Amino acid sequence: MNKPLKVLIACEYSGAVRDAFTALGHDATSCDLLPTETPGQHYQGDVCDILDGGWDMVIAFPPCTDICVSGAKHFAAKRADGRQQAGVDFFMLFANCQAPRVAIENPIGIMSSQWRKPDQIINPFQFGHEARKPTCLWLKNLPKLTPTKIVSQGEFHVTKGGNKLPKWYNLPPSKDRWKIRSATFKGIAEAMAQQWSAFVLSSQTNFQNANAAENLGAKSTKSTMLTAPASAHTTLKMKGINWSMREEPSTAYEQANNEDFC
Repeated sequence: MNKPLKVLIACEYSGAVRDAFTALGHDATSCDLLPTETPGQHYQGDVCDILDGGWDMVIAFPPCTDICVSGAKHFAAKRADGRQQAGVDFFMLFANCQAPRVAIENPIGIMSSQWRKPDQIINPFQFGHEARKPTCLWLKNLPKLTPTKIVSQGEFHVTKGGNKLPKWYNLPPSKDRWKIRSATFKGIAEAMAQQWSAFVLSSQTNFQNANAAENLGAKSTKSTMLTAPASAHTTLKMKGINWSMREEPSTAYEQANNEDFC
């Protein structure tokens, strides 16, 4: 029987993704410099303290302020004072972490050129929320998310400057506006927990079954000397290892422009 997964949700204070994994029985911990907004396992502090904690999966939401296209008009200043490079370095901390399965979430920004294009771009309206917020996912040993409920993209607002923004995003200034804009939608959080945990548990089961089959085959070969040993290719296939999981990113990325937002 598979054990619960040990999952780190980095740069999350809302508890949305953590709670979605916890509801499925997994050992999920969120981490942020801010305290958690909902009860649950939470490490308040530097994620570097716990990043190499033997996690089965790391899902990271690094700050996008200095690297997403919505702040492009400030890029020159941010490059000059080092803020943008600091944002890139922090993002790459998760790209280079040792966890076997990693997902990094960020809005459309400079990481497609600084590192590589995302594996997938998703929107809340694909997961039951009438809202548009193009969100990039970079995936390591995890599959793309499958939309769960496609609905309307919701209402839009045209600013005085001519920019078209989703109405939910066009909020008056307040101390919590950045939190509302950056929050993970519940439908997306649930899809991450349900789909990715099911994938990992299924992979573990396939691996266990493959090992059992190999052991049985080894015993049979030893007793009869008639069965040829499995080739390396066959062994990898039996163990469920798919080295070609990553597909080309969606063409939606090439169609994205500076109207996209953080």
